[in-house]
Amino acid sequence: MNHVKMISKEQVQKVLTMKKSIELVEKVYDAHGRDQILMPAKITLDTGEGNDWPPYGGSYNAMPAYIGGDVDISGIKWVWGFNDNRAKGIPYIGGVIILNEARTGEVLAIMDGSYITDIRTGASAGVAARYLARKDAKVLAIIGAGVQGKMNARAVCEELPIEEIRVADIRPEACEAYAEEMGPELQVKVTPCATNEEACKGADVIITVTIADEPLVMWDWLKPGCTVLSLGSFQELDEEIPLKSDKLVVDNWAQNAHRGELVKLVHAGRLTEEQVHAEMPEIVVGEKPGREKDEEIICACIIGMGSTDIGTAGVLYKEFFSGDEKLPEFAFRTYDK
Repeated sequence: MNHVKMISKEQVQKVLTMKKSIELVEKVYDAHGRDQILMPAKITLDTGEGNDWPPYGGSYNAMPAYIGGDVDISGIKWVWGFNDNRAKGIPYIGGVIILNEARTGEVLAIMDGSYITDIRTGASAGVAARYLARKDAKVLAIIGAGVQGKMNARAVCEELPIEEIRVADIRPEACEAYAEEMGPELQVKVTPCATNEEACKGADVIITVTIADEPLVMWDWLKPGCTVLSLGSFQELDEEIPLKSDKLVVDNWAQNAHRGELVKLVHAGRLTEEQVHAEMPEIVVGEKPGREKDEEIICACIIGMGSTDIGTAGVLYKEFFSGDEKLPEFAFRTYDK
């Protein structure tokens, strides 16, 4: 019988800053690049509106991974997102992470996965911006004024000398609230925009973080040297952007071929792995270059990898929680055959 730690969202928030999250996501990318991670493609359970049954407007992802190196831990994230949750006063995304001892499989901890999901998604954009954006990028366009619109802005502002954030959303009131919160927090000018085009034209970095499944950003709006990051679960970009950009980057090809921005192009036979310049881990370890020229247009599709969640949770557990006797525990009994 082993005793399993129970770690709450509030406890995770106390120790996981954006700077720490960016560091950990980059560390996981580095481990991927050195073949120190096992990660099958995520499995999706779809209970969305397109189904005859049940039409609940949501989906779940099961995301397991083993993280090697000095982390040496296994785990799985069970994460969900439901379109109608906001109207019910519930966050769109929720999740839980289970950590296992890598050599025995014993459960070490059950911890909140919602905050780790939120912050590591933003941190993934921060790492992408570090390697793919112009170093003098000053204007950031955010399409989607929700939680991820804020997390991504925090991450990019950690990495680049951003002076203005332009935000667009289908809800104008969300843009105004975003500006009121994020301007003082990040000490930058935040401009609510009436249209996506207004936000994107002239921007150095464009980030889409919505629940849409249609083009929100058009190729003709991009200036030379622009970096476009798509982080939604479905299509958010004009198809010409991934097809025409000087470099197309993904976090993980298997994930992107399964879900997210590129799926329609893959299924239509218009995009193959050979057209992808690099995966982010290849860039982080130096196997392939990131940005090489100021005038390059680079598109990166960051669908999210379970390894970044498990890696983040594993490091937090070992650094902050493994010896914390104040954490609630419960006994977890295993049985011999």
